[in-house]
Amino acid sequence: MSLSVSGSSSVEELFRSHASILRDPLAKDEAKLKSAQELSERLEDHPDVFVKESLGVLLGLLRDGSPHFIAEYNVQQVRKTALECLQRLPAESLKPHFKSVLSLMFKLLESENEENVLVILRIIIELHKQFRPMHSLEITQFLQLVKSIYKELPNHLPKIFEPRDPIKVKDLGELNIEALLGETFTVTTITTEKKAPDGASHVSYNLIPKAVLSLKVLQELPIIVVLMYQLYKQFVHQEVAEFIPLIMNTITLQPSLQVRNHRKFNKEVFVDFMGAQIKTLSFLAYIIRIYLKVVSSHSGQMVEGMLSLLAICPHEVAHLRKELLIAARHILATDLRTKFVPHMEKLFDENILLGRGWTTHESLRPLAYSTLADLVHHVRQHILLSDLSRAVQLFSLNVHDESSPPPFKPCPASSSSTSWSAFGAGATRSKVGETGGSYL
Repeated sequence: MSLSVSGSSSVEELFRSHASILRDPLAKDEAKLKSAQELSERLEDHPDVFVKESLGVLLGLLRDGSPHFIAEYNVQQVRKTALECLQRLPAESLKPHFKSVLSLMFKLLESENEENVLVILRIIIELHKQFRPMHSLEITQFLQLVKSIYKELPNHLPKIFEPRDPIKVKDLGELNIEALLGETFTVTTITTEKKAPDGASHVSYNLIPKAVLSLKVLQELPIIVVLMYQLYKQFVHQEVAEFIPLIMNTITLQPSLQVRNHRKFNKEVFVDFMGAQIKTLSFLAYIIRIYLKVVSSHSGQMVEGMLSLLAICPHEVAHLRKELLIAARHILATDLRTKFVPHMEKLFDENILLGRGWTTHESLRPLAYSTLADLVHHVRQHILLSDLSRAVQLFSLNVHDESSPPPFKPCPASSSSTSWSAFGAGATRSKVGETGGSYL
């Protein structure tokens, strides 16, 4: 329904009023937050009015204000609300301003906190999908930033998994927040001695890591690099190739067994870290055929990394192992599958392939064993008799396992048949080899 002239005027006046509060340097942060929330609530009903009266103010607030890293502070919530408004704006309303918005988003990446950058990344993705801007220096700088994050990750590994006591202080002002941010990689709770309004608990705050150190942000970066490659492949082909050694280093990183067994080992941080590694492996799976020669020169690290991820992936987190198996399936579908032949014994180990969790064992068997079956089929002329024997035994056990889901049944059966054929071929090779002949 269209607004009357007076109605339209009153809406504009309302937006203008809230924008003036956000612009006012003397206004309290609480008042600014209320105004930002009011604008957010009315944005979808009046997007064009929002753009006319409020967009410039919000962009100025984000551009000129400083990032904050305590989630509960009003000033942080204002910045996050402003970014969420930008994310929700319809493409048509934002179209005349998308270049300035996109430019600001790229600038904020390096300085903002994790919470805000997760929104910024979604804005960057959507603006590129909607408007497909031309390649620019900002794209190059973004890829350089992502590379620098990957390069620094091994240096941060000891701090990421360093056993830590909960942070408890008398008052938040006692902390050197800037120093603490230098070794914070995931949202960290800080408990103070101040009593909460209920009187039964203490006031606590959540310290948000810098985006460039955030494990959650690291999980989201590969998909944007893929998008940049899709849009600008003729410009970024070499730059993306430079990611491959960094990917290999990333997927081989892991905390030592001693660290993992420590009573203060933070499993949530470990899950975030592995999530970032698996997303990185998925990135490799996407580009592997394009850069097959480059990847081949790092194949040893690739095999080591993938097997390591399978071995230590937490059994409680089924979705991570599923994503890992999907990435592995894509990698094993290339000619580099032969690089895994010396490690077949590990792949036939259910504790490595599926983990020890009940959920992963029950839900991921079809994916895991069909992937393994395809691998066995394609490398059957190269694997040892002992590995072929394991294949036959493993698939035979699963064919006769009544708990296997129905769609799973045909896969091992056909693969077992393949394995039997390969087993016979392997036996022939062995006999010919013993008599000094050659196998054709």
